Amino acid sequence: MKVLIIVALALVLGAAFIWAADFEPGFALLQYGNWSLETSLVVLSAAFIFLLVAGYLLLRSVVLVKQSPKRLSAWKQNQRHKRASQALTRGLITLEEGRWAEAERVLLRHANNSETPLLHYLAAARAAQKQHAPDRRDNYLRLAHETTDGADIAVGVVQAELQLSAGQKEQALATLQHLREVAPKHPYVLQLLQTLYQDMDQWQEVQAVLPDLRKRHVLETAEVHALDQEAAVGQLELALSRQEWSKMARVWEKSPARMRQTEAMLRPYVAGLIQQGEQEQAIELIEQFLRKNWSDQLVYQYGQIAQGDLLKRLAIAEKWLKDKKDNPWLLLTLGRLAKASELWKKAEEYLHASLEQGARGETYQALAEVQLAEGRHDAAAETYKTGLNLMLRPVDGAK
Repeated sequence: MKVLIIVALALVLGAAFIWAADFEPGFALLQYGNWSLETSLVVLSAAFIFLLVAGYLLLRSVVLVKQSPKRLSAWKQNQRHKRASQALTRGLITLEEGRWAEAERVLLRHANNSETPLLHYLAAARAAQKQHAPDRRDNYLRLAHETTDGADIAVGVVQAELQLSAGQKEQALATLQHLREVAPKHPYVLQLLQTLYQDMDQWQEVQAVLPDLRKRHVLETAEVHALDQEAAVGQLELALSRQEWSKMARVWEKSPARMRQTEAMLRPYVAGLIQQGEQEQAIELIEQFLRKNWSDQLVYQYGQIAQGDLLKRLAIAEKWLKDKKDNPWLLLTLGRLAKASELWKKAEEYLHASLEQGARGETYQALAEVQLAEGRHDAAAETYKTGLNLMLRPVDGAK
């Protein structure tokens, strides 16, 4: 369209000159020393315009010649970028298809010519990870960091993810802790840290990161409360396994009252109290919980405590029987409490009732002990044998 307009203007100007030359050509005389030029005004005007156009085209040609190397270089660079972009797309598709070696090769071939080398090297790192080549993976991550300014967090996050997927928990922990120092408010870094702390049973660290998870809205309030309780329970169970009673007490006292009234918190804490000889406190906590709630595990622990006012505790447990008459754990606990109170007949009745609801080796053992106390040695031996065979019986599906 532009060319047509120029041609039309040229034709109009040409026609105007022809008309002017025919209508009134005019007269022009140019003289310089002994030299003179005599022509019509129209011809002189045409020659002047021609010289201007020729001069412009000459200058334009000179500029184009001087800019040709730069333009050629820019064109080549644009072509390289285009090929690199195509290689990135092809490499990512190949990576998703599971052809990791080919993807790695394609991604690296044009990485240096790409406008986004970061993406090439990060994808190549993932491809190397799939081929179990951690050295190559780490080298690509280093190149990604060196070729792109301001990508520390992105590279670090990918590095941590790859380390986690490779089972390198200690390295991933070091990477994430460094990232948290660099970007303490980064939500995904906080989430990865929280997940890793949980996986490594570092429950105290889980609780330390929870406030930031709440502030950054990474987790909902309900999720934070649930995770807080899980962390507290994890610390109690760890302290119980190591018999670190002072640590267990600190965790318990630091936990909110609503959390201390949950079964998950009570189970390990009561077990620790029993091991420490603090049976009275354990009894009180269990009875307080069972007034409003139910827990087979806590009832079971209640029966393992042979101290305190046994007859009173037996009477309390028998009240629970009104709503849980077929519960094997409650019946076992009643049998044990009756046995500890030397109520042999009642103990035997409860233990037989528990076995009817579900045979267990420890129930047979308690029953045999009652039979021995009654002087029924043959029956006790048979009961021991039955319980032992039950405990030695292979699990279904075991080889």
